[in-house]
Amino acid sequence: MDLPFYIENRDSFRVVGYLMKTTNQKGQGRKAIPLHWSNFRKDNLETRMLALAEQKADGLFGINLYNTDLADSRKFEYMIAVPSDEEAPEELTEYTVPAMTWAVFPCTRETIGKTEGQAITKWLPKSKYRPLNKGYITGRMKSKAPDIEYYGKDGYAEVWIAVREK
Repeated sequence: MDLPFYIENRDSFRVVGYLMKTTNQKGQGRKAIPLHWSNFRKDNLETRMLALAEQKADGLFGINLYNTDLADSRKFEYMIAVPSDEEAPEELTEYTVPAMTWAVFPCTRETIGKTEGQAITKWLPKSKYRPLNKGYITGRMKSKAPDIEYYGKDGYAEVWIAVREK
């Protein structure tokens, strides 16, 4: 499969953002995350978030944080975030994305879901990389890293999957 991608080794970086808790049970996360984004936009929070961002940031991250509930691997947290060294206001959460090797798949906002699905089900099995996370099909995640989406200007987006060579 010829899905465009590049491999990036990235140092850890700190983000601040709006956090929500959800679950993969009965597809709740697939409904809760778009609602989180809808409320984020409705409340005009993007301008506020970008003001906290490092100067080079011109977009937002969607970050899936797995294994946040040791009793239920289907539960996870999701952040709409920006890279920042600023003090996090009270309503925001801070998180440090670990140093990692990422397979990065450029796409558009309209194709991000399809790109993520193809990267996981078609590209990864045939590539020389293995994902650090497992459980995408069952929703019972075994995670060693977050999954990240990047939303840039003019509809540009990226899917970031933590990987290591096989």
